[in-house]
Amino acid sequence: MAPLPRPLPQGGFTFSISPSATHLNHPVSHFLSTPLQFQGSASTSTHIRPQAIAGGALIFSKSAPDAKDRILLLQRAPHDSMPLRWEIPGGACDPEDESFLHGVAREMWEEAGLLPKRMVCQVGGQAKPQVFLTRSGKVVMKISVEVDIDEGSDAEEKMDGNVDGKWKSLPKVVMDPNEHVRFVWATEEECKAERMMVEGEGGETEELKLNFTHKEQRETILEGFEIRRRRALEGKDVEDA
Repeated sequence: MAPLPRPLPQGGFTFSISPSATHLNHPVSHFLSTPLQFQGSASTSTHIRPQAIAGGALIFSKSAPDAKDRILLLQRAPHDSMPLRWEIPGGACDPEDESFLHGVAREMWEEAGLLPKRMVCQVGGQAKPQVFLTRSGKVVMKISVEVDIDEGSDAEEKMDGNVDGKWKSLPKVVMDPNEHVRFVWATEEECKAERMMVEGEGGETEELKLNFTHKEQRETILEGFEIRRRRALEGKDVEDA
């Protein structure tokens, strides 16, 4: 029997929504009722109705001493599909979720023990939705969202042996071991190179390969870094995103 998911936090999820994410504040049924259009040749197009919707959470932190942007990545369990590959927190949004964004909040809570403070913006997929087939042949549309968290309440003095011990005050991550076996906070350069140096259990330095679940996952992550860099150059706050 599969273990039960982490109980929802008392009082449920409360978060604000930036203007760039308000179009996602709808029930799951809203997204499933709209066929997706894909352009074929110059004169033809195909309409596909998604059968399920999945959400992904791009969670960033600048809490490390160098103040570099880092994104939370989780490594899939060896018994799961795409074993030991890396991804952002996320998963299927349920009809019972109050909205799609609440589904994203639930998934990041169940998989990483983190609570959203603000839903910032959609990352990737607006012009060309990301669609994939499950092993059972179900058509799934995935939407990824940058999520701002309250780092003050979720930080700890030093992370465990999963990553380099010199990183201080990064948000505390509590994984579901049935779904993921490791986590890291990776920089943009490390995501581009798909590798990073970490400290092993014995204190030795090892190279960790970041093999992503698929190329679209890597592209979405890098787009998330670019959006944050552009926002910083323009002097915008996430509330204005």
